[in-house]
Amino acid sequence: MRRPAPAALVLCAALVGCSAAERPAPSAPTTGGTTGTGTHSPATPGTAPAAPAAPAAPAAESAYTFRLPMARYSYTEAEYALVQSAEHVLAKRCMARYSLSYRPPAPVPPPPSVDRRYGLAEKSGADRFGYRVPPAPTLPPADERLGATEILVLYGRQGARGRTGKLEHDGKIIPEKGCLGQAMEDFRKGYEHPAGAEAASRIATRSHRESLADPKVRAVLEKWSACMAESGYSYASPLEPLGKYLEGPVTAEERATAGTDVACKRSTGLLETWFGAESEIQRRMIAPESAVLEELRDRHVRKLAAARRIVSEG
Repeated sequence: MRRPAPAALVLCAALVGCSAAERPAPSAPTTGGTTGTGTHSPATPGTAPAAPAAPAAPAAESAYTFRLPMARYSYTEAEYALVQSAEHVLAKRCMARYSLSYRPPAPVPPPPSVDRRYGLAEKSGADRFGYRVPPAPTLPPADERLGATEILVLYGRQGARGRTGKLEHDGKIIPEKGCLGQAMEDFRKGYEHPAGAEAASRIATRSHRESLADPKVRAVLEKWSACMAESGYSYASPLEPLGKYLEGPVTAEERATAGTDVACKRSTGLLETWFGAESEIQRRMIAPESAVLEELRDRHVRKLAAARRIVSEG
């Protein structure tokens, strides 16, 4: 996962209302590129796209975004992986209709947590990587090569490599988005809830912004800033240093700053105070929109049940 810009980090962390159904259609594999499913594709052209990540462990105590009240209306990492697995099963069934086999590589580990909602929170990560996102796990080698025909049917127009006109194989029309893109599109039908997704995204974003004005948060931010100043650092907010260290190698200075940052958060109780304040704000915002949000959650639950059924049937 590439490191977003500082402002994007906050926004990305806030959007817990996003659903797996809102992901774009997949792109055909390219050398060292990524597929539209959000997984890193093998570095060799023509290989099968990476399989969905293995189910993740429950959110760590430092993963504040996924412990907020709004997390009820989003998917966990494990649930995202389940949805992706179902999409790949549907793509496999589609490929079979063209007399083609499709078997993705083995599941890969989930990426490390990069929750920066309240800035850096993990001391172990700060000591090793400073403010950078920890490196993603190494993917196992792809266990299957895809030929041009398989790529065409799996990815449709994206895999057509400049071909124009109608896409066909074995006398059958190929979906414009290919079997994988069509599987994703078909699976989301019946489970989309734009009004609920919009409400979830809006609340998650506004609650973070409003939390910055909460008296308890402002007071603890001042304590954190004073703690940092004792070690020679001048920052008003723990979100500020995120933007300073974006390029170049991780230096001893960056590690020292990050380590002090986390230590000051712990000594002042900043993380739990901020989390508690935003949780209160979210609960207040959720109340008048509980009906639309619960409908969103219900559709998530039903989609996950369908995904489990699809995966079990293979």
